[in-house]
Amino acid sequence: MLDVSAGGLGLADWVANACVVLATVGIFAFFSRPAVRGSEAWRATVTPLASIIGSGFLIVAPLLGFTVGRYAVFAMIGIIALAYAVGGALRYDIARVEDIAEGSRADDALGRTLQWMGRIAKLALAAAYVVAVAFYLELLGAFVMRPFGLEDGAIQKAIATALVVFIGGFGLWRGLRVLEGLEIHAVETKLSIIGGLLVGLVAYNGRLLASGSWAPPEMDTHLGLHTVRELLGAFLIVQGFETSRYLRGAYSPERRIRTMRFAQWIAAAIYVAFVALATPLMDVFEEVSETGIIDLSSRVALTLPALLIVGAVMSQFSAAVADTIGSGGLVEEISGGRVARRVTYAGVAVLVILLVWSANIFEVIAYASRAFAFYYAIECSMAALHAGARGEGRWRLARAGLYVALAVAMAITAVFGIPADSGSGG
Repeated sequence: MLDVSAGGLGLADWVANACVVLATVGIFAFFSRPAVRGSEAWRATVTPLASIIGSGFLIVAPLLGFTVGRYAVFAMIGIIALAYAVGGALRYDIARVEDIAEGSRADDALGRTLQWMGRIAKLALAAAYVVAVAFYLELLGAFVMRPFGLEDGAIQKAIATALVVFIGGFGLWRGLRVLEGLEIHAVETKLSIIGGLLVGLVAYNGRLLASGSWAPPEMDTHLGLHTVRELLGAFLIVQGFETSRYLRGAYSPERRIRTMRFAQWIAAAIYVAFVALATPLMDVFEEVSETGIIDLSSRVALTLPALLIVGAVMSQFSAAVADTIGSGGLVEEISGGRVARRVTYAGVAVLVILLVWSANIFEVIAYASRAFAFYYAIECSMAALHAGARGEGRWRLARAGLYVALAVAMAITAVFGIPADSGSGG
């Protein structure tokens, strides 16, 4: 197996590193163009896209590699297919349900039921955001410690706690909108580094093929019900497309439906390509590690670990701020303004700290997956209820049945998903 982290650098290694850097810089320059930043369609796409490939991209390789080994790409395709189907239910809700659910008054039983379910969905999503913030900041702490060779869980949690206190305190003092400007730069940086990593992996696989040494990893993978439950617990990987559902004030329903679909297509291509290209490197994962992607990237190009650490720190902090704002906004909306958004920020900080210190990061991932799955189950149920009662066309009952099946699948995920390191794994 080729390993650029060992020995001196040959010509091929220099070329690989140059390609990674040039690809990263070139993609960043593309995203920085006024024509791109000023595009409404791209802005509406980036919001869900950044969420879908945010933290999930950092943990997907070690998580799936350790869980299912050489079959990781097939597991990834399955998870993506389920997420895309659930996204279809949310797109139906955007087109036909949200005007009823978000209306000030309902004139019939169906409308009142959908409004009640909509409030429960928002509360569930607010709770899911709290769990996600704990995951983002603990993952950030792990990446901060990585350059120093530290793997101390207490220090990692202390870093996350300090950041939570800062975000909660700053939000209570001045609000968090001041920090939102970081998000666009974090998104551009993250997508650019992902592009550089994919280019590096293409070059790495090309070198393996040219030398005749490409082969799937030899891993002792045990597939069974336990593995399925671990994959359900990893559903957080592809979460994020629901953000389009709550951009109602910024974009039309047609725009949000189209760009959510586009974001899921792009994310699917990135995830499948990354996992497929990373397959020959899956044996680098001796255990489930939140920073395992660094070990993988160090065998591709020496420039990648540093780039990934910078991108991870930026993206995780901005994601934590965004989800704290999202949780505060949802609670303020649910309470009819009786609970101020700034007060919610402080409450979120307290809950995140309790979660950080009571669970390891992969338990938090499973908790977040289950919380988001519960939210998706409600959204799918709303789509099923509306499609069955007021759907149009000859396929209305089939559509309603599909949404019921998706609601059941999400409920199963919410109940039975478990952490990837909770058992023997792969």
